[in-house]
Amino acid sequence: MLPGNFPASPCELFVDRSYFLKVPHVEADGHVCLGHASIPSDYEDPIGAVHRALEKFKDDLLAPAQDAGWVEQQFQAERSSYWAQMCLRQKFESTQRPVPAQTYVDLDGLDDWSRGALAGYLKKGIPSRRYTRQIAVLGEVDPHAIATRHGWAMGTMVRGNALFVRLPKNTPWTPGTWPTTFSSLDALIAGVTGGDISLSTWLKEMGWNDVVAPEPVPSSKKYSRRNQERVPPGQRPLLVVLADEGATYGFQVFAPLLPGVTAPNIEPIQVTRIDPDWALARDHRLDILKHRRAKRVLLLGCGSLGSPLVKALARAGVGQLDLLDAQTMEAENTARHELGLDDIGLEKALMLARRITKETPGVKARGFTGKVEAWCAKHCQPGNYDLVIECTGESSVRTYLSKERARLFGRCPLIHSWTEPLCSAAHVVLTQADEPWPMDDPADTLVNASDLSAAETRIVVPACAGGFHPYGAADIELVAAFAAERVIGVLDDLPRTSVVWSWVRATGFFEQLPVTVTPRAIVPVSESKWDSATVTRTLTKVLQGA
Repeated sequence: MLPGNFPASPCELFVDRSYFLKVPHVEADGHVCLGHASIPSDYEDPIGAVHRALEKFKDDLLAPAQDAGWVEQQFQAERSSYWAQMCLRQKFESTQRPVPAQTYVDLDGLDDWSRGALAGYLKKGIPSRRYTRQIAVLGEVDPHAIATRHGWAMGTMVRGNALFVRLPKNTPWTPGTWPTTFSSLDALIAGVTGGDISLSTWLKEMGWNDVVAPEPVPSSKKYSRRNQERVPPGQRPLLVVLADEGATYGFQVFAPLLPGVTAPNIEPIQVTRIDPDWALARDHRLDILKHRRAKRVLLLGCGSLGSPLVKALARAGVGQLDLLDAQTMEAENTARHELGLDDIGLEKALMLARRITKETPGVKARGFTGKVEAWCAKHCQPGNYDLVIECTGESSVRTYLSKERARLFGRCPLIHSWTEPLCSAAHVVLTQADEPWPMDDPADTLVNASDLSAAETRIVVPACAGGFHPYGAADIELVAAFAAERVIGVLDDLPRTSVVWSWVRATGFFEQLPVTVTPRAIVPVSESKWDSATVTRTLTKVLQGA
């Protein structure tokens, strides 16, 4: 088939739909997916483009598909995709049992196998008791608490149970090896757990005393939407989750149509992992994620810099985040803050912590409202935190922390981060207990990239101490990304010395300003106002004026 914008889009090849899940790279509608793409010469030679597609079809599918081993290898290599396609097609089959529209699973802590809990949510007015969503977790964790945290607990909640089993590496998972019956799934679970648990024994633990092992009901008595009422109306949801390397599979378990005579039924379903290992790291370099999840961080100042910075830390996997800010969210903050109009009039730190908690798995975020000096004096003591980050941009706060850091934080490292006027530069200063930030706060005189005056660039508004510095979301996002990279690096591998990291715009930026500015040595030379550079200096050298 030639798409309407051919040859910009390549020609598409289709085969009989019956080859779906029998021949690799054939989708449910018969479309053949081989990664074929257009090339520049296709515009001048469209006939050649079709010939090229047919040659690829012959060489990359028809010829190798004669080898049964190749077919299985292809299915195994992309097993997650084929399972998802099969489950999607199953949704439209008349024989499909009423499985939830969405299934979320948390595999945090899974070793070989584990029992777990499940919460399913029914929408009113659905007679088939089809759950709109279900959440399954390991061990003693409350799935309803997880659902509530992330905003999924909507409808009538029904408690259920889940069984989690990790498949050994290289376990075959292809259309020819997928369990399709209760007995085959039962045998698989018993086999991979060394007989420690089986589906039959698990169901008996759930109170199903009439579990039998024969094959499911003959095809003449297949389950259909016409006899959904045969499912006991009080049946609690039961889910089996099989965790593979980089893939996860689910089976919903249903009561037998004839208890004591026929076996329970299973329905294959697609599941979505929501645990931090997958959501934040895709199971890659979990040693780093585990290290970050153990960290306790205090962030002081949740403004235009602090709010995107803390979001980045949460998404990077930092386990505990305490946020402090004295202000509420106002409409004029919207252009360059993580919060928005829904949060107007509400405490910045509290709402930011709530948003992070809702949107990020695993993190413990708490928000507090108050001035740094009073709050820290009341709540902080040595040992509470692994890192303290100050983003208020206020000289008085930096001075206070310099004076009181030993009493408040002990030997905990402390980071000061701020932006210069108009986002002309930004700095991340890591200070160690043995080399602290000076109480005279040399930010303007020794660290900043220029003498650009905050007073000259501040836009004054008719309010007490009112005013702002004009810069946009794109500007502060550049700074936040720079700061986040350095902070995460500190958490991963704490430097032994105090360090000043600076992000600085080029001379072209300062030259186009309406005020006279004297750039300092760290400002890169360039005619373009868009250029910038990063500089790393030790705090010792900076304080020496080097």
